[in-house]
Amino acid sequence: MRIESPSWWIGASVAATYRDLVEPTPTGGAATRIPVPRLSPRPGQILITGDVAVERVLDTAELHARAGTIHEVRYATRRCCEMHLVQGVPLHEVLAETCPLLDKRHKMGRLNVIVLVMSEDGYQVVRSLAEIDPEFGACAALLATRYNGRVLTRPTLVMPHDNRASRYVRDLCHLRLLSVDPLATR
Repeated sequence: MRIESPSWWIGASVAATYRDLVEPTPTGGAATRIPVPRLSPRPGQILITGDVAVERVLDTAELHARAGTIHEVRYATRRCCEMHLVQGVPLHEVLAETCPLLDKRHKMGRLNVIVLVMSEDGYQVVRSLAEIDPEFGACAALLATRYNGRVLTRPTLVMPHDNRASRYVRDLCHLRLLSVDPLATR
């Protein structure tokens, strides 16, 4: 069953599963979890929520202070090929700091976590935690804070090895981690 979250909940309409709204009680029944109204993060902030030990707000300035080496990214658009220089922090480092809540019933709970990456304008991309994790897919997902020498107000999710920029998320404002229950899909 799919439920559409109200826009006041996280600032943008995001699909949620029934599991996101109902969780088991200690007696085995289900108790409704009422979503807490949440404002959109202020400019320069990223909200990290979902199945994490502690939700947090991350400042772009914090990320920029940690930004590492400069990467050259190339991709094709409908009109031409583009090349840009970006600098930022690997997404796996930021996600490791948030302590995702993993499903203890599975030996490798990280394999069942998805990361919903959302922009200020509502654009969203879904990634799996396993493909970002250096022990599994080791994709080079980067939260870029500098683009062609210009410091960004909000970071851009950059996929340096993609041939197209379709999975780039500009003006990133929200990372939401969701642990997918494989039993719920039956």
